Amino acid sequence: MDTNNPKLKNAPHHDPYSQHLAYHLYDQAISPGSEWLHPKRILRVIINKWLTIALVVAFTLNAAFFYLKKTTPVFRARSQIELSVRRPRILTQQAALIEDPGGAGSSEEIFNTRLERFRSRAVMEIALSHLLAEHPDALQTSTRNGQERSAEHDFESRLRALRNGIQISLLRRTSIVQITFDHPDPVMAATVCNAFAKATQISAFEENRTSSDAAVAWLETQEEIQRQALQQAEVELLQHIATSSIDALESRRKTAEESLLGFNRALVEIQSQEARAQDLRLTLETLELTPELAGNLPTDIPRELEIRNVLEQWRSAVVTRQQLLARFTENHPDVKAQDRLIALYREQASNAMHQARSAAAANETLLIQQAESMRRRKEEQASLAQELDIQIAQARTELAALERSRNAAEQSYRGILARIQDARLAADENTATVKIVELATPPGSPIHPRKKIVFALALLLGLSAGTGLALLVDHLEDHIVDPDDITPWGVSMLSVIPHVNTKERTAIALASLCDRFSQVTEAYAGLRAMLDSPQYKDYAQVILVASSMPSEGKTVTSCNLAAAWAQKKRRVLLIDFDLRRPRLHRIFSMPGNHPGLLSALSGGKELESGEELIFNCPDCPSLDIIATRPVSGASPAELAGTPSVEKLIAWARKHYDHIVIDAPPLGLVSDALALAPLADTLLVMVRPATSRKKISLHTIQRFQESGITNIALILNDVDFSKFGYGSYGTYYHYNNHYSAYAASSP
Repeated sequence: MDTNNPKLKNAPHHDPYSQHLAYHLYDQAISPGSEWLHPKRILRVIINKWLTIALVVAFTLNAAFFYLKKTTPVFRARSQIELSVRRPRILTQQAALIEDPGGAGSSEEIFNTRLERFRSRAVMEIALSHLLAEHPDALQTSTRNGQERSAEHDFESRLRALRNGIQISLLRRTSIVQITFDHPDPVMAATVCNAFAKATQISAFEENRTSSDAAVAWLETQEEIQRQALQQAEVELLQHIATSSIDALESRRKTAEESLLGFNRALVEIQSQEARAQDLRLTLETLELTPELAGNLPTDIPRELEIRNVLEQWRSAVVTRQQLLARFTENHPDVKAQDRLIALYREQASNAMHQARSAAAANETLLIQQAESMRRRKEEQASLAQELDIQIAQARTELAALERSRNAAEQSYRGILARIQDARLAADENTATVKIVELATPPGSPIHPRKKIVFALALLLGLSAGTGLALLVDHLEDHIVDPDDITPWGVSMLSVIPHVNTKERTAIALASLCDRFSQVTEAYAGLRAMLDSPQYKDYAQVILVASSMPSEGKTVTSCNLAAAWAQKKRRVLLIDFDLRRPRLHRIFSMPGNHPGLLSALSGGKELESGEELIFNCPDCPSLDIIATRPVSGASPAELAGTPSVEKLIAWARKHYDHIVIDAPPLGLVSDALALAPLADTLLVMVRPATSRKKISLHTIQRFQESGITNIALILNDVDFSKFGYGSYGTYYHYNNHYSAYAASSP
């Protein structure tokens, strides 16, 4: 049905059998841009076009076999040498005197430099000479037209072949150098590799010998220069020791340090006395004279005994007065005499205290003067000691510099002597010593061409090209193969009819009547259930079954759909409107004298009803059939759109629950266009491997352009075992193929 109808467009796909299968498989639309290379389509094409792919693969494998036969094999031999990195003992530069602890960067530079030297012409000539000494015919190239070449030209030609064929590479993160050579002769390839490996050893040895001889001469010159420098440094050191008098300066510095220590001790003592004197003076200044002070006087004060005696007498006089007052009054002569005595003692104590304070102040002043004098002497001694320190430091700095110069000169001199000895023994050494790790052996298999890789590539290319060719052929064939081909059309699919294995056309058409438990019967029962659902029942009274071309299964679908409805005790009328190739009269055994539809329409009288044309199906009383037979001289094209047909359908609507019309293919004739407006729903048959995309799509578009909106598709003759439908194929067991019907199905 067309999606333009709101009810049909929004209807749920709920049928529990074939409709459920159809909509589960095909509701996922594939965009036109990705349809051609969809994985499921590719798999289907591979299965259907396996012979094409096999032929392309066979062609590519034969081409690979021919290529291997015609191609000259090339063998690759390998040998390995090791470069041992060491810091150079001998150089013709001043850097020979300095040991550099650097490692990684210098090693890489040495390796790369050595590899470039291996590629030089000198090493190549050594290798070629060594090779020709053992194999005079090695690397000999053919001449044009038998012309003879000079020995020099022949040597250059062989040298060029060696340089072009030899490959030198440093293995990653190792000091191993791999030497490879490609040649059609495996023995020659190994011989060349070994000759080149030995040439690298010879080149390294000769280079080391040359550098050692040059280094010895240069080092001998450097030895004389360093010896003179050492003698000059020793003379300067001795002169400095004699003139600097470091020992005398250190003796004076020691004496100054001892004096400075004595001054420090004396100054500390004076400062301590000064502090005590200051404390005593302050104590005396704040001391208040009373008779009771006699027993509490500070110690070590000036005139201490005198003051203490006076205070004691003062206290005794005060005590005597208090005793007198106990007997006499203050005006008594004895009391007054005692007052005068107390005043005398007070005055004497005050005078003595004054003198003590003066003495304490004088003592403090004297101590301050002594401390200041001691500080000046200390500073003078410290200045002298500092001066001596500077002189000693300068002398020692100059001495250390001279000693360093002497030591450096001595070290350099000894280093030169050692290097001279090394240089005389270094004829067998090199900065990067070359050592043969592994000699080449004749390879057992060629590197080019590699049979496994060639055949694998040929197989891969054949599969790719074959699959591409199969996809192209399938695309150009324009046949509908699987449901994905029709999904982008935007037309609903109501049912999927499975394959049936080796059955006659008539048996398939009557499957719903005679074989009620077959897969085909179940599929048409699902189609009937879909049309009976509330969403479709208003459009299911008159069903027109059409197709774009013959053999797409419209007659079988018409018969089974009508029989499926009749099984539900409904009155069903099946009309054969394929007036050119009628089939129903043979399927349902139409009586020989029974009038057919074509003869009734061409008789010149309009039909008012179909009572005279119908005959009943013997196996199903609810099913009536209007069939036809070919009639000579009748023109079906002029009869499809006549009023008689309209009256026949109108009469059928009144007397039957369902009318199923078997229409002729629209791709050949236009009868279906005239019949379509009389139907409620148009079912268009599509059959894989038979229907063509463009013709089927054109058929649907023609119906739509004619104003037909209720259009749906029926996918017929689907083999679920071919296209990987998984559990659905297992569920339905559709492993049949009705080949007999495929050849003659209408």
